[in-house]
Amino acid sequence: MNEQEAKDLQEMIAETVKLQIAEANLGIVDDAPLPGVIEQPTKQGKAVSPWDNMSEFAMDVRKASIGGAPKSIREWSAKTAGEMEEGDDSQGGFLVPEEFRNQLLNVSLENSIVRPRATRIPMATNRVVMPAVIDDDHSTDFFGGITIARTAEGAQKTKKNPVFGQVALTLHKLTGLVYVSDELLEDSPISLQPIITNLFGQAIAFTEDSDFLTGDGSNKALGVFNTNNPALVTAAKESGQSANTILFENITKMWQRLHSSSMRNAVWIANNDTFTQLATMSLAVGTGGVPVYMPANGVAGAPFGTLMGRPLFLSEKMATLGDLNDIGVADFSTYFIGDKGGVQAASSIHLRFDYDETVFRFVMRYDGQPSWRTTLTPLTSSETLSPYVTLAERA
Repeated sequence: MNEQEAKDLQEMIAETVKLQIAEANLGIVDDAPLPGVIEQPTKQGKAVSPWDNMSEFAMDVRKASIGGAPKSIREWSAKTAGEMEEGDDSQGGFLVPEEFRNQLLNVSLENSIVRPRATRIPMATNRVVMPAVIDDDHSTDFFGGITIARTAEGAQKTKKNPVFGQVALTLHKLTGLVYVSDELLEDSPISLQPIITNLFGQAIAFTEDSDFLTGDGSNKALGVFNTNNPALVTAAKESGQSANTILFENITKMWQRLHSSSMRNAVWIANNDTFTQLATMSLAVGTGGVPVYMPANGVAGAPFGTLMGRPLFLSEKMATLGDLNDIGVADFSTYFIGDKGGVQAASSIHLRFDYDETVFRFVMRYDGQPSWRTTLTPLTSSETLSPYVTLAERA
């Protein structure tokens, strides 16, 4: 027995003696009801208790406080069921206030992929038109018409002009509206207005980012991977390729079709469904193969997160595995985004005044357009190039 245990034992003995003396002075008898004990009547109507006297009760309580409640204490605790207690909501628990943390737990949407990498054009009016050089075929000329001649001495020079087009940004509108009762605004322990603003801001950013990727340009931005984009290149699938697969050859051929000036800025975007295919891609070596995406120590290490040295983003905004646009690569520095001041938030108590509701309104005016207006046929190849490359359907 160590020093502390000896001290505890001495204190317990002293307390027991004190209780026995007090019991004798007060005239407490063995069969009297003990303080704090739930009495259980016997068949003769006499109250019984697990303890013969007050000192036994005190000693068992002491043992329970040190560790390991005696059987008498456990049985007595079980008999308190149904009494008013904090653990039973209907028997008093509701009267005890709960701790509340004034923090809302919500699921964040994906971060924007395109906007941080695109070329932003601030717009003071509803429409901005920018001239653009049309450079479509280097096998015949440059910039749509310029040729460089090797002119002999005294020979006439040939006149050639570049061809120009336009990139037009026309503002479209994304809106959100919500009614909130005045009671909720006043009584909620969490300030609702900044939460509502944050949630609608995330939703609008998600929607515009989806448009920048795959929007069809009808009352919305024209996405880089939409078939309406005249500069989109679609890499063909492999001969005999199975449905819903991505092969290493698909990745290399997509990279091959990316314009060389875009390789230093390009990023890959793929649907989450494609991860298994990417993780199991292999390069054939003899009769076997080696993995080309996962690190050398396999699943023990984090996936590289890059393809051809450029970042890979998994996004639900892309098409599902096997469909057109389940994976793509693009240089978003060649994509123009026009907006007029970001998301505008406003509130009013007047619209629903007779309903005691405050109205919150959110408006975003924006547009997005690829700056390239056509694909490019290189000097010595028929395989067109572009800053925007996607993979054909494999259904």
